[in-house]
Amino acid sequence: MSTAEATEATSPEPAAPGGSLDTASPHDDSVAPTRSRVPPGSPLLTAGWLVRATAFSAIAAGVMGLIVAPGVRGNANEQVVVAIERTAAALTYLSVELLVTVLLWGALELARTRAVGVFARVALIGGGAAVIAMSAPGLRERLPPAYAVLVAAAATVAVIAGGAVAARAPHTRALAGVLFMLAFAALARLAAWELATAAGDRASVQLFGVSRTLATTGVLFEAAAQMIAVTWMGTRNRSAGQLGSTAALIAAFVITWGVARGMHAAPSLWQVVLRTALADAPGVPPPYGLDAVATFLVPASLLLALASAAQPKQVVVVVATMALALVSRGAFDAPLRAMCAVAASQWAALAWADERAMWRRST
Repeated sequence: MSTAEATEATSPEPAAPGGSLDTASPHDDSVAPTRSRVPPGSPLLTAGWLVRATAFSAIAAGVMGLIVAPGVRGNANEQVVVAIERTAAALTYLSVELLVTVLLWGALELARTRAVGVFARVALIGGGAAVIAMSAPGLRERLPPAYAVLVAAAATVAVIAGGAVAARAPHTRALAGVLFMLAFAALARLAAWELATAAGDRASVQLFGVSRTLATTGVLFEAAAQMIAVTWMGTRNRSAGQLGSTAALIAAFVITWGVARGMHAAPSLWQVVLRTALADAPGVPPPYGLDAVATFLVPASLLLALASAAQPKQVVVVVATMALALVSRGAFDAPLRAMCAVAASQWAALAWADERAMWRRST
């Protein structure tokens, strides 16, 4: 045997750009999957444009459906109101179609991969199927309370599963933190609503006080999720990330100030519109002393989602997934927000499963 053959037989294989191929144990779930577990075709690169388009569509639908359309009712003529409501409805239907496509694509990729555990895959795929099936009646009218509770519960299970998977790798850990905070916010709000309903049936002041405490906890969890997102964006890109998140927070503060000014004498038209749209933002039951914070979080979630989805020179699926999570707001009783939450959870798990997301960026 020649010296060249001996050298070729004993020389180690070159390491992958993201790290060593052989140092991670196949039984160690605390690290990202090795190259051997990554599928040849990366879904993060092929589906990036669709996930980002879905995020932008959901943001636009949220702005129109939560702020503009409710605000112009009673404050503009009939033609303007009808035109805006039709636009809001069209954006909502477009967002639902895109979200269903993203959810089905995510479910297919999760079924193919073996990097994600069986229980997590079942929760993510099953949660997406349940949310799609139970959200169908809500496309034409408000979901009945029983359906809304089931949709919120299914979405919460999927979000917790997606967060547990995403927390295992550095490049999706911040996303996991946001998902966990939003899942806890959803649980707190769901429990608060159930207790408030029971308190009304029993005329129990004490039980209603407990429900308000849970509602306050839900607001704090959502605020923590947005703080994690702001910190994460600031570390991604010093210009676009920091400036974008700062501008989003300033704009949300101005909107909240406009809502407060809408209560005073002789307010401007835009202040009246914002007051009409966001007067009930704190929800039922209202939190203790955090009504202004709860109002602030509604526009902040949409504006921060826009700042995240528009991040340049980042992994498109990761920034778009963060945007979808922020749009969901930890309030999964609405079909659109529930589908955003489950889609974010599915693609967060897929981002963890593809270690190329740690070093390859898409424009």
